[in-house]
Amino acid sequence: MSQNKYAESHVDGVSHRGKVERVLTRVSHNDWSALEPPGIGRWRPYRSVSVIIPARGGQERLDLTLACLAGQTYPEDLLEVVVVDDHSSPPLRLPRLRPGRCRLLPAPEGGRGAGYARAYGAHASTGDILLWLDADMVVDRDFVEAQVRWHHVHAETVTLGRVRFADTAPGSPAEVLSRIRAGTLHEQFGPCGEHDWVERLLRVSNDLRESDHLGFHAYIGAAAALRRSLYEAAGGVDPDLDLGQDTEFGYRLWQAGAVMVPEPAATAWHIGGAGTARTRLPSARYRTEVLAELMPHPHAYRERVPVHRRRVPLVRAVVDVSGAPYDLVRDCVDRLLAGAESDLVLTLVADWEGTGSGAPGGPRLDLRLIQANYLREPRVGFASAMPRTGFPSPFLLQVPVTWGLGQVALSRMLAGAERSRAGLTELLPAGPALPGSGVRLWRTRALARALRVRRAGEDLGDVVTEVHGRYRIHAGAETLTDLSLYRPVPPLPRTEPDPDGLVLPPAPEGEEDGPPPRQENRRGPGGRARAARGWLRSRLGRTLRRVRGPGRTRD
Repeated sequence: MSQNKYAESHVDGVSHRGKVERVLTRVSHNDWSALEPPGIGRWRPYRSVSVIIPARGGQERLDLTLACLAGQTYPEDLLEVVVVDDHSSPPLRLPRLRPGRCRLLPAPEGGRGAGYARAYGAHASTGDILLWLDADMVVDRDFVEAQVRWHHVHAETVTLGRVRFADTAPGSPAEVLSRIRAGTLHEQFGPCGEHDWVERLLRVSNDLRESDHLGFHAYIGAAAALRRSLYEAAGGVDPDLDLGQDTEFGYRLWQAGAVMVPEPAATAWHIGGAGTARTRLPSARYRTEVLAELMPHPHAYRERVPVHRRRVPLVRAVVDVSGAPYDLVRDCVDRLLAGAESDLVLTLVADWEGTGSGAPGGPRLDLRLIQANYLREPRVGFASAMPRTGFPSPFLLQVPVTWGLGQVALSRMLAGAERSRAGLTELLPAGPALPGSGVRLWRTRALARALRVRRAGEDLGDVVTEVHGRYRIHAGAETLTDLSLYRPVPPLPRTEPDPDGLVLPPAPEGEEDGPPPRQENRRGPGGRARAARGWLRSRLGRTLRRVRGPGRTRD
């Protein structure tokens, strides 16, 4: 196949976090069957690759890893290897048998751990494609090519190598390189251990083609590859996580719209048994105390985290309050915050610049009242523009300010979204619905995917439906309320203040204009002032009754 075929399969675009490559092939959910990579050994690569290896100690095993990379079928001029020495003692060194373009970078003093080493290596590398590899692994000669061929045809792919655990080392670096060139390295290993949960997930999901919202659990950073553009769009590896950074980064890749592809031809063997220290699996307590704060999924761990510690919410809700009166905003927002689903944050969108200046009344006054009311609410924030996605939250909820959600409305929408695996879940009012009416719950990964494949003039909802499906719920009166039907009582007409600073309504026809005739006060000192205040309250009461009309009472 020609180089041009793969060069034409992408164009530059923009994502929710920055520049990323827009793709033409539309993948439904995670069904990577729609992609057609070239056959191993039957194509001409052109993209540069950076292999990132975090390492702490273990010089002998690192020597084996670098010897394997020296025998890869991928073109040497397109292959770069970056080894990040995570404060080894004694410091690591580069062996004689290594790839032609290989660098050893000491990690800066300010950072430690596997997460920091991976992030630093990615930052210091130059390749179009990033490929992660542990420093105690040996790989066959097709390891790089088998994964990278997917990244030449689709910018969203994340390839997952096949990881095994070997009890015995395969020999010296020279022997390993000789076996790799002969294609016999696999004969060196007998039955090997594996990541049981990954193999189980692959079995039940048809190799991730039918995966649900937990498909990211198959991601293992010890042998995986992705485009640099997707790496940056997902925010990169968290340098503060020494343990569990693979799981957390895999979660963010999933929300960014990644298509995860298991690649059995890219086999890697850990040298040593699959103990807890080798697999670096976080304990259940660590997943609850640390990772669950950053990952709303899976729910089993998230439910144990108090609301105030949930750093990434399950739902990011957005309400555009531009031009809306204060009372209407209060009604909409308070209903949303009082709902049964508390794992959410709310962003109020309007032109907040200059709300403290200008005329004392009008729309600016409403915005100042809204800000003053919700400024101390920890779940409410303010923005001047609508977010494109909910990243890194799994869901983005768009609520028109004229709609009020019932107590369990959001919970019902979330349940429908998970049951149907839909990318767009709509809560519509009972009866005929006008286009755009109701409330929309977008799945973040579907929305991010649609933004990359949407053509000019296409409706975003239609594109999300094509790549991830749509689910509609017709709501009853207690689930969705049209707040535009409930208007607040208009304010009293304003008049010029009297010399004493009192504002009086105009006198109605047939009533004398002025205070009641002066009478002798029989209740002692201060009685005259009390009589004047009673007359004022009587006047105001009559005016309010006329404004409300018959049958209206005070709210």
